[in-house]
Amino acid sequence: MRRPERRAAAPSDNRGVPREDPEARVHCAPAELSAFLSRVLVSCIDIRAVWSSGEAGSRFPAASHQLIVFADRQTLLSLRKCGELHRADVELLVVFDGDQFENAWGPQRLSGSLSRWAWRQVSDELAYYDESKWAQPRGDPGAVVRVRREAVLIWSSLAAAH
Repeated sequence: MRRPERRAAAPSDNRGVPREDPEARVHCAPAELSAFLSRVLVSCIDIRAVWSSGEAGSRFPAASHQLIVFADRQTLLSLRKCGELHRADVELLVVFDGDQFENAWGPQRLSGSLSRWAWRQVSDELAYYDESKWAQPRGDPGAVVRVRREAVLIWSSLAAAH
């Protein structure tokens, strides 16, 4: 059985959006996310790039997934209305202006900016950022910790070229 050929991702800007891309590319999406990601992409054709993130250096599989989607505000609003795509084990953040993001679903509204997270793309397919989180329950109740996270490009589209 012949394995599919993997192509390199297109060059990108510092906001995770490829500059040039001759065709859509799917990269190493975790198996449990592939079908879900396909449904999201079919439902929201204006998505330009999808990144999967986790704790930098972690060797353990995550119990849940965080996806960072580069699109527009209308895509964010569409995803919020599309209940059949909502999954409790997937946190989906939509970057809608190249910097600002909000979550598409979940018990609480989350928002922020990639610049505040110090998003740094180190290659076409890899980025790092610092996420602020509340400290563990046993710690100081008002303490915030910064967690270094890694993001891997798992999908990009021709629509991202500009």
